Amino acid sequence: MEIHPLTISLAPDRKLRMVLGVPRSATLDAILVLAHGANNNMDNPLIAGVHERLAREGVVTVRFNFPYAEEGRKHPDPDASLEGVFRLVVDYVGEIEEFKGLEMFLGGKSMGARLAAQIVAQDVGANGLVFLGYPLHAPGKPEKLRDQALYLLPCPTLFIQGGRDPFCYLDRLGQVLSHMPVSSCLHVLPGVGHSYEPPGGQMAPETLDEVTRAVLGWLDSL
Repeated sequence: MEIHPLTISLAPDRKLRMVLGVPRSATLDAILVLAHGANNNMDNPLIAGVHERLAREGVVTVRFNFPYAEEGRKHPDPDASLEGVFRLVVDYVGEIEEFKGLEMFLGGKSMGARLAAQIVAQDVGANGLVFLGYPLHAPGKPEKLRDQALYLLPCPTLFIQGGRDPFCYLDRLGQVLSHMPVSSCLHVLPGVGHSYEPPGGQMAPETLDEVTRAVLGWLDSL
């Protein structure tokens, strides 16, 4: 596997950084673009860990920073701006000559997962979506679902959710999945929260291994 850092100029004073994980051979003929969550960046251990493991297993994997994270700001830009950046990354990666012909998959952690769903529900082409902790609702507010984009998706989806995730009660997610128009798989990580952390602890390396196996198995099943 090789790591290729890239920088794209968005404006004279704004840059976008991304990292490509390129396997020695793309054994699953797939590219997966992962977006980070609202309160972290592409170096978050979950995003970076899944990125590296998948690339080692034969999936071209891309992670990137939204500009607000690159600039050190805590609060994300409006969705329209974030979606525009996500689109730009997908277009850029799709035009890299050595990757043409590979199937395109999008996804991310929390906010990144939601944004992936939103742009694909609109008009961005993808062969599938990988949600690393979809934020179905705010903590304690399961009656206010962020589910509209999910009913408009044209491609298969994989949800990898913590069993104790306050942003996604599994019973509510089950109801949503039953009404989605596409094939949707759910992989539950028992006993962990929104960032796959156990109570009072941090995400374990073994959890990253399980997430990687779940993604690889799902890709292989399509």
